Amino acid sequence: MSEDAESYSQAEIVRLLKRLDKNVDELGTDLKRLKGNYVSRAEWDMRTQFVDRELRDVKASVAATQPVRVSGWGIAGFVVSALVGTGSLIGLSVVLIQNLK
Repeated sequence: MSEDAESYSQAEIVRLLKRLDKNVDELGTDLKRLKGNYVSRAEWDMRTQFVDRELRDVKASVAATQPVRVSGWGIAGFVVSALVGTGSLIGLSVVLIQNLK
């Protein structure tokens, strides 16, 4: 094909139009495929506003709560329970090792 558009034959123009039509169809297919991976700006802004509002609400509810006070007896009970549990696990492991020999 030459550079002068008036010198194109009808067959060349038809081939060129078919190729352009095929390219446009491929672009449309690519756009449809890519559209599933993206959201519009308006949808993203709505999501961002929702997340921001939820975070503000959570922060406000956390700030409004009073700290929980734990008595010394509660801490002592936890420590004793942890020691008893550890002792039980050690005893169980010793029994299993002796019986598996």
